[in-house]
Amino acid sequence: MSASRTSILLPVGAGAVLALVLALVLAAGPALAEPLTLALPGALPPVRVLTLLVGLHLVGLCFGLGGATMLDFWILRWMRWGGLPPEIARIFLFVSKVCTVGIVLLWLSGLGFLAVYAAESPEKFQNPKLWAKITVVVVLTLNGLVIHSAVLPGILRDVGRPMLDGISGARTGIFLVSGAVSGVSWYTAFALGLMRELNGTVAYGVLIGLWLTGVAAASLGAYTLWLHLREWSALRRGAPGRGPAAAGVGRGRGGRIPASQFVRVGAAPGPAVAARG
Repeated sequence: MSASRTSILLPVGAGAVLALVLALVLAAGPALAEPLTLALPGALPPVRVLTLLVGLHLVGLCFGLGGATMLDFWILRWMRWGGLPPEIARIFLFVSKVCTVGIVLLWLSGLGFLAVYAAESPEKFQNPKLWAKITVVVVLTLNGLVIHSAVLPGILRDVGRPMLDGISGARTGIFLVSGAVSGVSWYTAFALGLMRELNGTVAYGVLIGLWLTGVAAASLGAYTLWLHLREWSALRRGAPGRGPAAAGVGRGRGGRIPASQFVRVGAAPGPAVAARG
């Protein structure tokens, strides 16, 4: 995806999603007497639409959160080893596509939640946790587009070299911050969806403040870890006996070891010993 195309998709996509959310909120009227259900064939009872949306949401969460976590582990291993096999680049791209599918499923099910809330329980739109989760997912989506368009193409050009080797300072900063935003946002969205104790009890500003604090701490931690592992990798590559130049230390021409470097292990037998033999 080119940078110009991404610059068009970012505002258009974000504007369309926000407009749809606003339309669902404004369309909310009196709650329905019965929840929305879907009839099943045979003797099976009808299933709530909300139940189907929860299942779709969980599948998207598995794809997105699981894929993002695996990418984070691969990145940490790349930092630690200083290089990865070439086929890992294809794995990175494949897992990143799985994360994209997860985000799409989350948006489809999430918009379905809003539609169900508008029909069944409009009072849920007053829950600050709902709007905090929408904010986090919007930022997560935009951050994913930035990673795919501006970060991965340059990073994955050569996975055999140390991570971010030869990358500009600005792109390095974008990579570290976007990675921190991705990791913290995925787990923040997971926690907000899981913890019902936060419904209507914690203000929107507090939730967003905690999320931003986590992003800042993760960004600082990623930068510190990268500096430490970069220095450690440089020291390991330059340690005696590890480089190609160390293989010829102490050798003469043609790779032969000079006789002066041989060490006698035991003393030669004396005349008395020889006479006994």
